Amino acid sequence: MTMAARLQGKRLLLPGLAIFVISIYVLSLLGYLSPKAPAWQPKYIREWNPDANITLEVDDFSRLPARRSPRYAISSSVMTSRFSQYAMMLAYTLQKHNDLAALDAELILLVRTEGKDAVTPQNITRLENVGWKIMVEHDLEFENVDKNQIRPYHRYNLNKLYLWSYTQYERIVFIDADTLCKGSIAELFQQPGEIAGAPDVWWDILTDTRFNSGVITFRPSIEEFHTMVKSVSDPRMHKPNDADQAFLNAYFKFRFHALPYKYNYNIIMYQHHRSTWDRLWNEAVIVHYTTKKPMPNKFCRKGCNEWEPSEWYSMQCREMLAFYGYESELPLLG
Repeated sequence: MTMAARLQGKRLLLPGLAIFVISIYVLSLLGYLSPKAPAWQPKYIREWNPDANITLEVDDFSRLPARRSPRYAISSSVMTSRFSQYAMMLAYTLQKHNDLAALDAELILLVRTEGKDAVTPQNITRLENVGWKIMVEHDLEFENVDKNQIRPYHRYNLNKLYLWSYTQYERIVFIDADTLCKGSIAELFQQPGEIAGAPDVWWDILTDTRFNSGVITFRPSIEEFHTMVKSVSDPRMHKPNDADQAFLNAYFKFRFHALPYKYNYNIIMYQHHRSTWDRLWNEAVIVHYTTKKPMPNKFCRKGCNEWEPSEWYSMQCREMLAFYGYESELPLLG
């Protein structure tokens, strides 16, 4: 064989060998030439299913990163059993108009399970079913404060202060249970400052200089929590028969900023400031039933001062009961 022929053969052989070696290397990386599974493939565990009498192959995702907790919380409170259905309504309408995953938020509900009229296990089961994460807390105690002097329907509202200790969240939006949501609340998580709330409304005052604590957005702080608990004992901050709203307004008097009306659309406007109610209804996000609570089988019909908002509530209630299959268990509210 001539030298030229040998050289030509080598030229053909070397590329082929290179391709073969590279192929072997790639296949070994992919696990085809190794009895050991490659690192990127999921492990499997064998799980026995006694009902089906078979063995199932189940992915083991234990090596995956733990799921991150939500950044924000949408909270409410139920201190008595009677308010549990209101909270169910709130959860339903919040999720109807908001994508919690997109908001990076979860629903948390502060409840009281001890004492007179406390939330029952059956209440909790239903509340969890509609999406609430239940946070059970004991009644807060304050030095030199007799809670029995606080108006009965507001007596447990100061337990709301617990929410400032939930520092696992960057920001918390608190919404009273006697409300309904009819739009996006995303903007509430982007508010600046320590706390924000919408102006309160009265029969003779359309825009109060104080905020209504039924809808607030705030930054949790354990230091602030401890300071607030101590401040309740200060007579300059808390009067004997006052609850959370008067205290929060005194405590944050020079630090809060106002939210638009639409985030706390007070039903008192329907009767006493009707032109404003009608003008702003389409942009309202949270409707607050302050002066007239929805009641079972006592619908406020035409001629009643708040008949239209009550009828609207009953429509949402009927929808919620059907969605969760509670039509035969719970009353229609309106």
